[in-house]
Amino acid sequence: MKRSSSHINKDASVRQQETLEFVLAEAANAKKKVIAGPKVSIAEARHGETYYEISSNRETTRLLFISQDTSLLNQTTQSLDGYLNLSEVFDEVHIVVLQVGLPARNPVLRVAGNVWLYIVSSKAGLSQLTAAKRMIIEQLEFAGGFRADLIVARDPLMSGYLALWASRKYNRPAQLHILEDFTELSRFKKYTHPGLMSYLAGYVTKRFKSIRTTTDSLTKKLKATYPAVNDIATLPRFHNFMAIATATADFDIKQKYKQFSFIILYVGQLHHGAKAFQAIDSARNLMRSPKVGLVVMGDGEARAELQTRARVIGIPDQVVFEKSTDDINSYLKSADVLIVPDTDDFSEELTIKGAAASIPLVIAKTEQRSDLFEDGLSALFFADNDIIAMSDQMKKVLNDLGVRQDLKLTASARVADKLHEDPRAYKLDYRDSVEAALFSE
Repeated sequence: MKRSSSHINKDASVRQQETLEFVLAEAANAKKKVIAGPKVSIAEARHGETYYEISSNRETTRLLFISQDTSLLNQTTQSLDGYLNLSEVFDEVHIVVLQVGLPARNPVLRVAGNVWLYIVSSKAGLSQLTAAKRMIIEQLEFAGGFRADLIVARDPLMSGYLALWASRKYNRPAQLHILEDFTELSRFKKYTHPGLMSYLAGYVTKRFKSIRTTTDSLTKKLKATYPAVNDIATLPRFHNFMAIATATADFDIKQKYKQFSFIILYVGQLHHGAKAFQAIDSARNLMRSPKVGLVVMGDGEARAELQTRARVIGIPDQVVFEKSTDDINSYLKSADVLIVPDTDDFSEELTIKGAAASIPLVIAKTEQRSDLFEDGLSALFFADNDIIAMSDQMKKVLNDLGVRQDLKLTASARVADKLHEDPRAYKLDYRDSVEAALFSE
């Protein structure tokens, strides 16, 4: 469809609807030439090796992943979750990463013996879709066939649309990975047109026949939202928590800070606006007794400002600052409570380590934590940025030995029940979960 000059005067909702239709129609039919940076062919990337041999009778699975997560460009690890090395799980892996910016010097890279990375760099919007399709056509079509057996999108927006396009074009099954709750409109506030992107996410999601999520709660929600999609499940999750649970602490924090009989531990980045400020403010009322201390561990430019905050509110001797260390396990095993007001990836990992170390957890509520822990039984939750609730939950741990003991036991048990600890079993379950899409058609 063509957009007339009167388009700019239309109602916003109508304009968003027409824009979406334009994107979908253009993406389905576009054959425009895209000017991109110099490409390295797979033949060149293989240092002179011949093209792949296409085999029709085989028991291998060759996957194409499409993602907007630029962290996948880290060539030191071909991992989707920090643990899973794709080269060890699938026979052949192709990863298309979409990013906004100038063309990469080497847009096609062989990052492992059986893993190829394709970097699509362009402006956001239609040009990115067109450039990505051009890359897929040029690099993954061989002798009239398509290299991948299965296409996996890592988000229901640009990646999801491209996966649907490739699925139709090459008659291949596709699976959608939803890593965050895209049914919540708040997820789209960062976009220029949040309503349009929300609509696109729903449009794309319901057209997949196989969907995977990262939490049981999100799986349950998507099953209710998209009842026509039969294959919706949670991806297996791995963490080497037993290494933490069985490790011996090298020191006791109570021996290091003998002036305290109860120690609250905070671990995080000490930058301006960091949640460490909230940790200090929430612990203030608990420090009426000089026997209660807060150990703040982390590095960052806001350390001096945090020290000033502790001094201003009258607890400079009870807030101790330590630099980051690799031996976080000893701190987790000997402190009395771990406070986690942060909600970033580092803090998500930290809560699992804390549970494995059997330290009582007082943590900001997130989707992943709600899936792993039960409020009041295996952890104490508080709403993000709610300092009063954070303080109240810490008081429960401070004042009740029974609560502390229950939290220690149930948190470690919940983590052991929810997460894979055997790397081999995890890899096999992950592979089976993804390859289930081959049969969802």
